[in-house]
Amino acid sequence: MPQEHESYENIDAFTGGVQPDGLKNKSDIKVLICFLLSNGSQPLSRKDLTDIFLEKGLANYFEASDAISSLIRHGNVTENPEDGALTVTDSGKFIADTLYDGLPLTVREKSLTAVEQFINRRHVDKYNKTRIEACDKGYHVTCVIQDDTMETMSVKVYVPTYHYATVVRDRFLGDPETLYRAVMAQLTDTPEIAPKPKKQI
Repeated sequence: MPQEHESYENIDAFTGGVQPDGLKNKSDIKVLICFLLSNGSQPLSRKDLTDIFLEKGLANYFEASDAISSLIRHGNVTENPEDGALTVTDSGKFIADTLYDGLPLTVREKSLTAVEQFINRRHVDKYNKTRIEACDKGYHVTCVIQDDTMETMSVKVYVPTYHYATVVRDRFLGDPETLYRAVMAQLTDTPEIAPKPKKQI
């Protein structure tokens, strides 16, 4: 059964939550979705895309969700029923290749950066966990680094307030490798693997 190609007309979209440089045209939203699915380093789901659009103000949440449904319906994108991963088809790649340059430069740059940041954050969330537990006179924060088969490091620290507990959590999740390298360098007496001091600006 041949795939359908949508009519790409200039139809205005809902603009709630959209940044000034975001997309306000339904067709443009579909083009951007096709491009991101074609060029992302890992598969994305419908929720992944709408979360990225919402977080960065690239397009209205409901318009983005509707655009994905429309692309699936017309055979430009497929959705895996098991994990929800979206895959762009040949017709979707054609849309991206031929129409992407017509999108604002700021949107193109911001969207690609946002996708890679999202993928990196997903990787961090998968392999690095934190737990905050109340204790006498404060909180314990447990920071865990793991791979696909086992825990490779677990560090538990005490802080006096919940605020500091969240600071520890966020700093760890923002750069777990630095903690791992610092601890291993100290415990194994191998300073060459210690993280390099960050330059002061």
